Amino acid sequence: MTLTFPETGVLLGSNTKLGLELGYDIADPWAVTLTAAGQVWLFARDLLASGCNEPTGDGDVQVRPDTGGVFARVVIALSSPDGAAEIAVPRGTVESFLAAADAVVPAGHEDIDWPTELARLSGGTAA
Repeated sequence: MTLTFPETGVLLGSNTKLGLELGYDIADPWAVTLTAAGQVWLFARDLLASGCNEPTGDGDVQVRPDTGGVFARVVIALSSPDGAAEIAVPRGTVESFLAAADAVVPAGHEDIDWPTELARLSGGTAA
């Protein structure tokens, strides 16, 4: 099962509107995806959840509440060797997305079907 939440974010610095999509797939229950401008970013679901309340993340993806005076947004900062961007996403969308993911696979109850995962990685079939 896959969840997708399309939304329009704001590219900070230029105030340009940007179409994006938050995604969740139960096949990878710890992860979420952010698709924007043709790029897909994969990061931890708990990073997104924690970032709604306090700045979090040390790597290529960092999440924080908007400290520019707009409580109704969450900022997702993305960086790569090709550049960096900060995207403000409506808080309500992020919270609804996380609630929907939690309804499918509650946080803390994630599990992996190891025979299927190992078969997928090795190109074989599950035992």
